[in-house]
Amino acid sequence: MTNTSEQDFRSLVENAAVPIATTDLKGRFTYVNKALAELLGYTVQELLGRPFKDFLHPAEKGKITRLFLKSILLRRQPRNFEFKAIHRNGHVLYLMSKPTKFVVNGKTVGFQAIIVNITKRKEVEKCLEETNKKLEMLFETAMEGITIVDTKENLTFVNKAFADMLGYRVDELKHMNLRELVDEKTFYEIRKQTEYRKKGAVNRYEIIMHHKDGKPRIVQVSASPFWNEDGGFAGSMAITMDITEHKQMLGKLEEYSQQLEELVEKKTRQLKEAQEKLVKSERLVAIGQVSSMIGHDLRNPLTGIAGATYYLKKKLASKIDDVSREMLELIEENVKYSNKIINDLLEYSREITLKLTETTPKAIIHETLALVKVPNHIQVLDNTDTQLKVRLDADKMKRVFVNIVKNAVDAMPNGGTLKITSSQKDGNLQIVFSDTGTGIPNCLLEKIWTPFFTTKAKGMGLGLPICKRIVEAHEGSISTQSSLGKGTTFTIILPIKPKIKGGDEKVWVSEPKSLLSTTTKA
Repeated sequence: MTNTSEQDFRSLVENAAVPIATTDLKGRFTYVNKALAELLGYTVQELLGRPFKDFLHPAEKGKITRLFLKSILLRRQPRNFEFKAIHRNGHVLYLMSKPTKFVVNGKTVGFQAIIVNITKRKEVEKCLEETNKKLEMLFETAMEGITIVDTKENLTFVNKAFADMLGYRVDELKHMNLRELVDEKTFYEIRKQTEYRKKGAVNRYEIIMHHKDGKPRIVQVSASPFWNEDGGFAGSMAITMDITEHKQMLGKLEEYSQQLEELVEKKTRQLKEAQEKLVKSERLVAIGQVSSMIGHDLRNPLTGIAGATYYLKKKLASKIDDVSREMLELIEENVKYSNKIINDLLEYSREITLKLTETTPKAIIHETLALVKVPNHIQVLDNTDTQLKVRLDADKMKRVFVNIVKNAVDAMPNGGTLKITSSQKDGNLQIVFSDTGTGIPNCLLEKIWTPFFTTKAKGMGLGLPICKRIVEAHEGSISTQSSLGKGTTFTIILPIKPKIKGGDEKVWVSEPKSLLSTTTKA
């Protein structure tokens, strides 16, 4: 029975798939099974009696021999160990030995061991190690910041690029929480993005992180989740790019684009204005030529008519009846009116020469009112300044004020009030004429500055355009506001001290701003 059991056991060992061997205390094989012989590329007979160190890798012989001798001297069982062996054909095998002492009658006579072939495992480990080294090198040399965080946003890995991005050392950032690098609002956004990743999402977003020096950095984060062995969410890996300079450049580009658009609009507007100015200038020349012709062709006959009328009045003074006298006076009035039309045309088209003198608002308004016959049913309130000194062409500005006052009188046929005030602001004199007349419809307000536009039965429509030219020659402005049925306000703004080089005389050669074709009476 015993012999049978021993035979069965030997057969089991002989045919085992696992390599098995025994050695004496000198390290010589006393038994090897077929699996070990096949593993090393030899027959069983070729291995028996040979020292096991003959089959070790040269680099392993010293280490394994010392370990074998140490196992003999120590009473405890030897530990498992890994080693490299050489196959018969020369290639390297990675093996692991699980040895135990072989004891007979209480005495160690050798060792027995089970050998495990771990060559494929070692090759996989080597491949993984090489891959890890490549990944590590890739992470460390990457231009973008690379981070790994756990489920609570604790940094478990950062590369140098990420540390440099925020001004830290790598060891300073490890185990820091992202909360320490952002404000609360941004951390809330990070946590919200993490919730998306827990569902398998890969997301990209922009946040502001704090540099170690406290300055904000705008970064773009591309993050993806990774999972543990159980398939649960284990954290996130992110690639982070500093886009602060890019954003600043985009801002500047947008600013430059806006400035370019404004410049193009400005230049387009200037070109349009220049074109309109050229057209107006040509019209001004035409008006001047027509005015000269009218002045030449009409003034001679008008002078003859005026002279003949004067002669008849003198010659027939004692014999003329009342009706004839009225007719002669009517002729004289119309000759004067015709001369006024000619003078207006010539004045509107010619250059304006300013002769500046010092005066006060009160003085020039007083002189203006003396030139206008104001009906008794109209009240004029002169509240202008008596102390303020201003330099202007008094005669020409009186022409402006007279025109405005006459228009106000015409607008109040049933009576009313004309209030004249003055004020000083930002180095300018402001004179305001406010009447309580009929007012001007909104649709006509812009047209009143157009030459030859008038709503009156008599008149050429040049009064206000001439006023505008005179005011603009003083480097001032004139504007109007009106409410139908309530009245009209004219506001004139003039510089108190005009900037005129070369003395007190200025030739104003600019064209009027409103030179359009003749408009018929409304």
